[in-house]
Amino acid sequence: MQLRSLRALTLAFLAVFLCATLATAFGIYFATFRTIDHLVGQRIESASNVIAPEGEAYRARRIGLRIMAASRDRDTGDLGFILFENGRQIAGNVRVTRPLPLGVSWVDVADRIKGLSHGQVLVRDLGNGLRLAVIAETEPFDHYNAARARIYLIGFGSIIAIALAAATTFTLIVRRRIVDMRRTVEAIFDGDLSQRVPVDGSGTAFDSQAAAFNRMLDRINELMEEVRNVTNGVAHELRTPLARLRNQLSLIAADPAAKPVRPGIEKAQAEADRLLALFAALLRIAEVDSGARRTNFAPVDLRALVEETIEALEPVIEESGHQIAALALEPAVLNGDQPLLTQMIVNLIENILRHTPAGTDMRITLQGGAEETSLIVSDNGPGIAAADRAKALDRFGRLTVEGNGVVEGKGHGFGLPLIASIAWLHGGTLELSDARPGLRVTLRFPRA
Repeated sequence: MQLRSLRALTLAFLAVFLCATLATAFGIYFATFRTIDHLVGQRIESASNVIAPEGEAYRARRIGLRIMAASRDRDTGDLGFILFENGRQIAGNVRVTRPLPLGVSWVDVADRIKGLSHGQVLVRDLGNGLRLAVIAETEPFDHYNAARARIYLIGFGSIIAIALAAATTFTLIVRRRIVDMRRTVEAIFDGDLSQRVPVDGSGTAFDSQAAAFNRMLDRINELMEEVRNVTNGVAHELRTPLARLRNQLSLIAADPAAKPVRPGIEKAQAEADRLLALFAALLRIAEVDSGARRTNFAPVDLRALVEETIEALEPVIEESGHQIAALALEPAVLNGDQPLLTQMIVNLIENILRHTPAGTDMRITLQGGAEETSLIVSDNGPGIAAADRAKALDRFGRLTVEGNGVVEGKGHGFGLPLIASIAWLHGGTLELSDARPGLRVTLRFPRA
């Protein structure tokens, strides 16, 4: 599992924490067992050496008397002692129901030793048929191991439950912050530059991060406004003198004395018209990019809009020598600005009329899917090479067709960028691809 998401990181942390907690719990549990067993083993070995010291000539009567004394002693009264002679018990304070092997072994409730549920026994061979068994209980009270297991289960289970609750709470808090930030970014990406990440004034790390993010957005918005104002200002300031210049040229051209230079004047007029169109396109794109037109959004019957636009442009299409070879329109409703969508469709068709030769066929398809609506406009003209498609979407990315290739040419280069801006305003995307032959322009919009 790749640790790239908050869920993956949380699950990885919980898995590591759970493994570490369980390993610690089992380690402590079994370490406690081993410690108790070791201490009990030392005790019965010591008691056995007191009853039958090493190197002594062992006599059954003497050992029996020592067992009786040890059974009455407070320190050893809880121990079990058995003296066997040739396999028969001749002294002791407990009895067993089975032969006990030499060395250290275990006894439990199956041995039916009164008051013992689990214990350890040390059996020594004293010679002359004598064997001494010393038994000590490893549980201070009955069913202690089960009680201890419950204690560990409750204790470490509580730790795991607390960790799970803490991790869940942490995940929810972080996820809420991430969702708030993502929603803000998506809203800004959709053109609503006024959106900001919510802050609660707590001064926490998350709140400080949100405040810093908002300050960054404020600064970006200020810079964008400055650039937009400069662009709009330049466009507005130059458009007025250009209009005056164009009108002055018209007055000069109307003067009979200007007849010899009238062709040059008309070229100057055409250039002034081109510049005026450029500034109009700049202002139009700036208006679309600002997102202000979203206030005019309403449900639009896209199929009816395409049909009406094509009907209005039909004389222009026929006059240019082009024709619509295929028209497949499915029902589709889009939440948007109808005038802008109309302009988008007009620009798509005019883009073909301007940049493809007479006789070029165009195909228009409208597909209404469950999640998105697609408007596809393609032609069988020379198309745009894959390497030049990004430039065609850039503002001032002027391209003209020459033969079968694409080279830089005249024009202000705002046709496709304006289409892309209108699509972006409506939450859509624009894609250029090869129609084989020709160019395919695909616009995808989310369903209303």
